Amino acid sequence: SSLKGSGLGLPKWALTSLAVGAALPPYWLIRNPSEVVKTRLQVGAEGYYEGMSTVDAFRLALSNGNSTSDGVSDLYQGYSENVLYGFPADIIKFVAYDMLTGGKGKKGVSPVDGAVYGAMSTAFAQVLTTPLDVLRNRIMADPKNAAGADEAAGLSYVDRLAKIAEEEGVSGLFAGTSPRIAKAVLSGAIQFATYEETKQKMSQFFMRRQ
Repeated sequence: SSLKGSGLGLPKWALTSLAVGAALPPYWLIRNPSEVVKTRLQVGAEGYYEGMSTVDAFRLALSNGNSTSDGVSDLYQGYSENVLYGFPADIIKFVAYDMLTGGKGKKGVSPVDGAVYGAMSTAFAQVLTTPLDVLRNRIMADPKNAAGADEAAGLSYVDRLAKIAEEEGVSGLFAGTSPRIAKAVLSGAIQFATYEETKQKMSQFFMRRQ
């Protein structure tokens, strides 16, 4: 809202980009450690096993390397890749939602419409950014001291994507698309329906107080 009222004269998609760009680094600063642990538990990474507690998984990550700083660094494995994934994913989602709702903004969108359009826009964004999600999850899944980690660390972001495409083809880049769509439909519907419902309730509350 502060960006909209700043008088910058920027189009809405540019304001969305600025807002997302400002929000993502601190967001992933908080979330990255838990995302790393969750990913390694899901794929059964080296040292991680089924039934392992979250506390033990954090301890294992922190024990990687020769010092505490190495362990903390391991918990932030894939931080830049998470930001690079989240930036286009969120921008596409919000811009698509705005286009689907006709840019109604403060005029209001019903919670039901918000759920439908939110599901569609989130699913669309997730499909387009699947290759970035595949890459970030593979980076988080491998502890820094795992076999092959040093070799992979020498590759650039684009080189890693190219390597997946070369070795596994398009199917490798878009692995897991179907479950991502299912998750996106549910999360998008809930997120935007809640957003529109909350916005309407807040608007009614302030109108009654005037």
